[in-house]
Amino acid sequence: MKIIMRDGVYLDCHRYGKGQPVILIHGFGGIQEIWVSQIKWLINHGYEAVVYDQRNHGASQSISGALPVMDLVCDLYDLIKQLKLKKPFLIGHSMGAGVVYGFLGFYPNFKLSGAIGIDQPPKMLNNEGWPYGFLDATDDNYQKTLLKKRNIHETLHGLDDAVWEQYYPAKKQKPFRLKENIKLLVSEARADWRKALKYTQVNTLLLSSIQSPFFDYHFAEAIERTNPHHIHAMAIEGAGHDIQAEIPDKFNQIMKAFLEDPATF
Repeated sequence: MKIIMRDGVYLDCHRYGKGQPVILIHGFGGIQEIWVSQIKWLINHGYEAVVYDQRNHGASQSISGALPVMDLVCDLYDLIKQLKLKKPFLIGHSMGAGVVYGFLGFYPNFKLSGAIGIDQPPKMLNNEGWPYGFLDATDDNYQKTLLKKRNIHETLHGLDDAVWEQYYPAKKQKPFRLKENIKLLVSEARADWRKALKYTQVNTLLLSSIQSPFFDYHFAEAIERTNPHHIHAMAIEGAGHDIQAEIPDKFNQIMKAFLEDPATF
C-alpha cells in the first residue's frame, strides 16, 4: 500500500499478520526486504510486522534536493499515526536505528512498547570524548571520509541464503541512487542522538556487532552507562553490520526475548 506523508510524498508500506505491531526500519541504501526473516517469525508468533521503504529508497517516492534525516523521523511518526498503530515496537538497522533514536528524542511522550537499534551508534563522528563513530570520520574530515572507496565488506560471511533469495531480486528491481542521496548520508553523519537515548523512558536494546566493519561495538555499553534503567547493551558475534539478515535465527531469538519482556531484558 501507499501511505501519503504530510508533504504529499508516498511511502511503500506492507503489513503482515495480526497482533501487537512491530515496525521494521531499514538503513541507508536499503529496502524493506532485508527483514524477510523477521517478518516470517513475527507472523508465526502472533505479532503484526510493518515494513516500508523510506523516502528516496526502494519503491517509495524520491524527491529532489536535500533530504535531512529528520524528514525520515517525521515519516515514521506520520506512518504510525496514519496506520493507527497502538504502542508499537520500533526496530531499526543502521540509519534506520538512527531514525528510531531521533523518534525517541523528538517524540518522548509517544507511547511505545520498546525499541531496538542494530549496529548503529547514536553519533557517527569521532572526537576526543567519543571514539565509537564511523571508521575514522571526524568533524573535520567526514565529507571525504564518507565517500572514500574502501575494500570493506558490509557482512562477515554474506547474507543468510533465505534472506538473499528474496532480497537480491527486489534490490535489482529497486536500485538505490547513491549520488542523489549523499546529503542524506551527511545529515545522518552529523546527527547526535546521544541525549535522546540518555533521557528516554522507553526500554531500548542496542545491539552492536563485535565484527562490525564500521563501528566499535563498545558504543552500546557507553550509552547504557548513561541510562542503565532503560538502555540495554548487547554485543553479538558471528555477523558484520547486517546482524538481522546474516544470522537471522540468532537475532530472532534475541528479538523474541526482548519483545516478551523489554523491561527486564
